[in-house]
Order: sequence, then structure tokens, then C-alpha cells
Amino acid sequence: MLPAKRAPVVAILLLLSAHIAADAHKPVAIGETYSTFNEALRVDEIDVSQVAYAALDDTHRAIWLTFEIGIPTRLGLSLGLPVIERLVEYRPSLAVIGPGLPRIDLPFEAPATGGFLFETESVGEPRFFHEPFTGTDSWILLEASVDLPEPGVYYVVAWAPTEPADKLWIAIGTREQFGFGDLLSFGTIIQQVRDFHEIASEPSSLGSVGKLVFLGLSAVLISLLVAGSSH
Repeated sequence: MLPAKRAPVVAILLLLSAHIAADAHKPVAIGETYSTFNEALRVDEIDVSQVAYAALDDTHRAIWLTFEIGIPTRLGLSLGLPVIERLVEYRPSLAVIGPGLPRIDLPFEAPATGGFLFETESVGEPRFFHEPFTGTDSWILLEASVDLPEPGVYYVVAWAPTEPADKLWIAIGTREQFGFGDLLSFGTIIQQVRDFHEIASEPSSLGSVGKLVFLGLSAVLISLLVAGSSH
């Protein structure tokens, strides 16, 4: 049971984390390279809404994620771009690869021959999306759900089919989940995501929700220090 002094501030943080989670993906990678299936980023709890931001280039033309399931599962996924003028006509592709899926042809080596292939060159007007907590804008090229029929290891890969390769992000899952650890890194994540979107100024959200989060965190830390010093 929480001490009486700590319970109110912890309750505040729980409310703040729930409010943040209502509109935000949880970042699992921001700018790192996972450019082959042997170097794929492993993700867990694929029902949780998670996003990987990738800065592709001629050396690292793809980003790979991998996960393992024990029962048939439906996977939600999205593919998007930061709103940057040079990316207006940029149209990367995405594939889900794994056991029990129909055969597909890919332009690179893959760990399996079955999967779902999504090409976006026919997307004329991507859906515009504003993320309020980071103050960033994206173009969403793809939103889909796929059924994964067998237990085993699966991969999600996004790549640039034509040159030049550039930035993109992949999101999986639909269940929003944030913890205290995520809140503690909230400020750093905001800046990293804004850097990825090539935005320099402070987002207006930091004047409201963001500052409330930091105040809440400060209250918890102070409470913990006070509780610790009293023992």
C-alpha cells in the first residue's frame, strides 16, 4: 500500500500517462539502423502501439522489425513519413514476412518467402496526421491489419524501392500503454522525434500537457526523496 504522502502524486501521474497514451505511439527506435533481417529490432507485445522512426540512406535502405507469436494473431500496422517538403513524392514499401503466409517476391534477401506486400506508389494524397504531444506532422501512406496464421517468428520491413532512400516510420499495434519509465524520458523523446521531423522550435504542447507531465514527475521525485529522508 502506498504511503499517504505519495498516493496523490502517483495518482496524478497515472492520469497523465493515460492521457498521453490516448493519442501517442510508444517509440521503440528513433534513427537507429536495423537494415537487414539479421539485425532486426526485436519488439514484444505487438498489440501495444509502438513506432520505429528510420532515417534510411543509400547504405541502409531498409528497416527490419521482428517478433515471435505463440498463437494466431492479428497485427495492426501503419507506414508514414514526416511532413518534409522533399518527401512529398516519396513512396516507400512495406512487407510482413513469416510462416503460413502467401508467397511474395521481394527485391532483397528475406528469411522466408511468404508474406504480405504493400506498395504505396499509387497513394496520391496521404492522410495528414498531427501528433499533439511532440507537435509533429506526418503523412500516413498505409493503415492495415493482417492475420498471422501460425506460431513462429515474423518480420516487418519497410524500404525505399527507388532512390534516394529517406526517412519513414513504421507503427504496429493498437493498444496504448505507457509507464513511469516512459514519462521519465518524455522530454528527451519529444526532442528526438522533433529532430527526426526536422523541427527546431519548441512544440506548443509543452506549454500544457508536457509541462503538467514534468510537474507531475517532479512531484513524485520530491515525494520519494522526502519519504526516503524520513526513514
